[in-house]
Amino acid sequence: MVGKIVKSQHLRLRGKTCKAVRAGRIKITKMKDVLKKQIATMFVIGLLTSCVTSNPKFFANVQNAEDLSYGYTAENPVTIKNADLGNSINSSYYYLSRLRTEKGNKLQLIMRYSVGNPSYKEPVIPMTNRYTGMSLNQGKGPLLDLYILKPENENDTIKLYINPYLKGEIKIPSGLLFEKE
Repeated sequence: MVGKIVKSQHLRLRGKTCKAVRAGRIKITKMKDVLKKQIATMFVIGLLTSCVTSNPKFFANVQNAEDLSYGYTAENPVTIKNADLGNSINSSYYYLSRLRTEKGNKLQLIMRYSVGNPSYKEPVIPMTNRYTGMSLNQGKGPLLDLYILKPENENDTIKLYINPYLKGEIKIPSGLLFEKE
């Protein structure tokens, strides 16, 4: 008799667990549908924002720099600011991909460094975003990006400094060409 009671309790518990498992499966399939929608939305947003970074109109008025030190020194970097910092860095990569030597050779990226900006001064009153802790008043930006590039079929290396925090007129460093689309 004790065995029968245990079996009937087991069946009751088993029936409840089966219902719970079925309910869990329904919740999981609903979560999968929501996740698929979120991934599709992020993909569309990614496509839209990537159009900004490789937008040829942003680089339509690129001119040759008259200053020989433009882009080659930390005191006179290429200024590329395109919307937010992520887009600015992607715009930097696009800009570098369009640069050519005077012989027409493409530039290959060897290394990228973040270096201190010599013209950066700490703000008198530092302001930070209370949610992220990020600085709101960076001015000319505390960092510069240093790109070490090697032209194809050449042994020389080229160092270019780019400031993604500062918006300015984008120019072409002397000795280089910009290939427009």
